[in-house]
Amino acid sequence: MQDQVMAWPKQSDTRQWEKPEGDDPRTLYQMMKTSVERFGATNAFGYIPAPGASRVHVTYNEFADLVDAAAVALMDRGVAAGDRIAIILDNSVEWGALSYAGNAFGAAYTAMYTHQHGSEWSYILNDSTPSIVAIANSECLDKLVDNHGDDASNWPKNGVILLGDEPANKLPPEGIEVVSWSDFIAAGRASETELVVADDPFALNTLIYTSGTTGNPKGVMLTNWNTLSNILCVQAVFPIYIGDKTAAFLPWAHSFGATFDLNWMIRSGVHINLVSDITKLADEMMEIKPAVLIAVPRVWNKFYDRVNAQLASSGVKRFMAKQARKHARKRIDKANVQCDAVAPSGMLDKLFDKLVWAKVRARFGGNLRFAISGSAALSPDVADFIQMVGISCFEGYGLTETSPLVSANGWMGYGKSRLNTVGMPANGVTVTIDTSAWDDPDRPDEGEIVVAGPNIMQGYWNLPEKTAEVITEDGSFRTGDLGKLVDGYISITGRVKSQFKLENGKYVAPAPLEENLKLSPLVEQAVLDGGNRKKTFLIVHPNIAGVRELMAAKGISAPGDNEELCNNKEVATALLAHLKETAISAPAWKGYEIPDALILDHVEWTTDNDLLTPSMKVKLRNILNRHSDAISEL
Repeated sequence: MQDQVMAWPKQSDTRQWEKPEGDDPRTLYQMMKTSVERFGATNAFGYIPAPGASRVHVTYNEFADLVDAAAVALMDRGVAAGDRIAIILDNSVEWGALSYAGNAFGAAYTAMYTHQHGSEWSYILNDSTPSIVAIANSECLDKLVDNHGDDASNWPKNGVILLGDEPANKLPPEGIEVVSWSDFIAAGRASETELVVADDPFALNTLIYTSGTTGNPKGVMLTNWNTLSNILCVQAVFPIYIGDKTAAFLPWAHSFGATFDLNWMIRSGVHINLVSDITKLADEMMEIKPAVLIAVPRVWNKFYDRVNAQLASSGVKRFMAKQARKHARKRIDKANVQCDAVAPSGMLDKLFDKLVWAKVRARFGGNLRFAISGSAALSPDVADFIQMVGISCFEGYGLTETSPLVSANGWMGYGKSRLNTVGMPANGVTVTIDTSAWDDPDRPDEGEIVVAGPNIMQGYWNLPEKTAEVITEDGSFRTGDLGKLVDGYISITGRVKSQFKLENGKYVAPAPLEENLKLSPLVEQAVLDGGNRKKTFLIVHPNIAGVRELMAAKGISAPGDNEELCNNKEVATALLAHLKETAISAPAWKGYEIPDALILDHVEWTTDNDLLTPSMKVKLRNILNRHSDAISEL
C-alpha cells in the first residue's frame, strides 16, 4: 500500500485571500507545473481510447509536454494573450491540455457541451468571439457548420482544431482552416517559438456560459485567482493523497467539474481516470477503484434506488439488510456524527458490514475514502444511507459565479458536518442572508444568500446591466438562492424566483419536494407548481414500467400505448395517491404543499427537446408551456 501523503499543507485559517502569497501559484498553468515538478513520473490521467480497449495512462510529465506543445501551436496560429479559445469536447486529456495551454500565455477558454444545440454553440461563439475553436469530431463540426452560417467573419479567425478519427465532412467558410489534432500537436512540438509564461493572477482564466433556464446563456468571467482561491482553500482539508485515483465523469464544461474534478485533482497529485460510459459507471469504478468521487445528486439517487431494490429482492436479503441497518444506526448514533463514515465495531456489526455493506462499497471499487455531492440538493435520506454504507459523503454548495465553491460539509473536520445543510462557508468566503428579499412571515429567518470573497466572478461578459443586478456596490454576489444560517451552517431552501405564493397567501419552495419525489422508483423527473392557485400540482415524467406494475397490482387497466397511459386520468389519480402515501405525506410536508393534481408526461425531458439545460436543470417555462392545456383544465 502506498504511503498516504498529502501533496501540500493546509492553508492557515488566518491567511489573507485577496491575492496569492508566498508559494501560491499565480495562474492555473503555474499550478499545473508545480504539480509536474512534484509528481512528474506518476500517472495524471487514465482513459479508454475506444470501446473494448484497455485503459491508457498519461503521466504528469507527458501531460505537461502535451500542454506546452499545444500552447506553442496556439501561439503560432495567432492566438494571443487575452484571446478566448472555444472548446467543444467531452472530458479528455485534450480538453485538459487546451485549457492549461491557453492559460500558459494568458488566453482564456470557453467550454461548451458536445450535446448542446448547434444554435447555442453559434450564440456563444458570436458572443465570446474566440480566435480558435476545438471540436470533438466531424459530426460536431457538421452541426456547427449547419448552425453558424457561411460568413467567415463570424468564425474564429485562427481556424478549427478537429479531434476524432474521421476527417472533416462539412467545412466552414473559405478562409477558415481546419487542422487535425495530431497535426496541430506535431506542429507545436516542432516549433522553435519560445513560450513566455503569463503571470497575472487576475487575468481571465475562463468564460463559462451559464445554461440558464430562461433567456440566452450568460458568460461568467472567472480569473485565475477566482479558481485558485477555491482550490487552495480545500487543499489538505479532505483525505486526498498523492497517487489516489478518481473516477471523473462530471463535465469539465461546468464549473463544478472543472474546478474540482480536474484542477483540484491536478493540484493534489491525483490519478484522474475518465469514465468512458456513464451508463456503466459501476463497472468502470470497480476497475478504477477510486479513493475520491465527485458526483451530483442524480447519481446518488439512482445508487440509493438500485441498492435498496436489491436489498429488498428476497426474504434473506431483507433480513440481512435490516440487521445491517440496525447495527450501522447504533454505531453512528453512538459516535454522534453526521456525513462522516463510522467504522464498524463489535462482532455483529462487523459481520453484517462484511455481509452487506462491504458488497455495496465494492460497487464503488472498494477503496472509496470520501465523496462530494454538489450542483443540486442531496436528499438527507440518501446522505444518511450513504453514511450507513460506510462512505463519507459531503454536500457542498456553489454557483458558476462563485468559481463555484461557497460552502461545504467535511472541510471543517471530522464530526463537524450537519445533514440538512451545505456546511460552513469556505475559508475566505463570507455569507450573509438578506431577509428583505423574502417576505414570508412564517419563515422570517430566511432570505437571499449573498456571498463575498475571492471567488466572486468579475461579471457577465458584455452584460454590464445584468452584472449590476447581482453584484452589489461592495462587490458581493446576490445568488438568487433562498436559505438561512444557523450556527454558521447554511441551509438552502430554494430559489427566490422559483418560490410561488398560493391563493391563500402561503409560500411554497418546490425544490425540496421535487428532490424527495425523485427518490421514488416511479418518478424519473418532476416539477411542482401552483402560483396563485388554491393547490399545488405536479408534472412528472414517470418510470413507465414501474407505473404499469403498480396499475396491475391495483387492478387498474392500463393502456398499452405510453402516451395514452400518461393521459389516462385513472392512472394519474392512482399514482398520485400512491406518491402521497410513500413520498409526500404529512407531517414532512405541509398540507398546502402537497399537490392535489398530477400531470404525466410520457416523454423524457432532455436537452434535445429543450426541456433541460445542458447542466441538466429543468426549463420550467418550457415544461409549463408544453402542458398548458392540461394545466388550464385543473
